[in-house]
Amino acid sequence: MPPNIDWCEQELCAWVTNPANTWSNFAYFAFAIGMISIARRHGSPELRLFAPAALLTGVFSLLYHASYTFLFQFFDFVGMFVFCFVPITLNAIRLDQISATRRLRFYSIGVVAMSALVPLGYFASLPIQALVLVLIIVIIGQEAAIHRRGATSPDYHWYLIALALITGAAICSALDLSRTFCDPNNHWIQGHAAWHILSAAALFALFQFYRGVFSEPLDS
Repeated sequence: MPPNIDWCEQELCAWVTNPANTWSNFAYFAFAIGMISIARRHGSPELRLFAPAALLTGVFSLLYHASYTFLFQFFDFVGMFVFCFVPITLNAIRLDQISATRRLRFYSIGVVAMSALVPLGYFASLPIQALVLVLIIVIIGQEAAIHRRGATSPDYHWYLIALALITGAAICSALDLSRTFCDPNNHWIQGHAAWHILSAAALFALFQFYRGVFSEPLDS
C-alpha cells in the first residue's frame, strides 16, 4: 500500500525510492551522536532517553522514504511518537501528574495508543500527520503550565531555538507538499528533506534545554 501523502520528490525504481528524503535522515544520526556524548558526561538518566529516541526516529524515517510504502510510514510515525513522548513523560513528572516510578508505563501506553491511531486514520482517509502536531502542542502546553507554576525557572534559550527550528521545518515541509518549493527531479535537496535536517536540529535543541532542566536527576 502507498503512503497517505505524496511528497514532491519523484519516486525512482530503485532500492532507494526517494534519495533526498532518505539520506537527509542522517541528520538525526549525527545529532544523536552529539546527544550520546553529552549525556554520558552529564550523567543524568533522563538525558540518556533522547539519543535512542532520535536514532529510532531517523532509522524509521529513512526506511519509509527508501521504500515509500505505508508499512514503513507507520513505523515512521512510531519513531516520531517514541521521541515526542520523551519530553511529554518528563514534563508529566515535572507537573506531578505521574510519579517517576510510573514513567515507563505512561510512556509505553502513550506510544502504543498514538501508534494505534495511525492505521485507523489511514483507512479513514484522515490527515494522520496531524497526530504529530497534536503532540507538539501538548509539549508546548505542558511547558507553559510548568512556567506558570513558577517553581523553577529554566533557561528557555534552547527551547526557543527548538521552536524556531521546528517551525522552519514545518514551513519547508508545507512548501514541499503544496509544490511551492518543488523540483521532482532534484534528488539532493527537497522541502521535506529540509524538514528532516531542521527537525533533527530541533530535537537536539530540545535535548539541550532538558540538559539544563535536569541538572539534577529525578528521583527513581
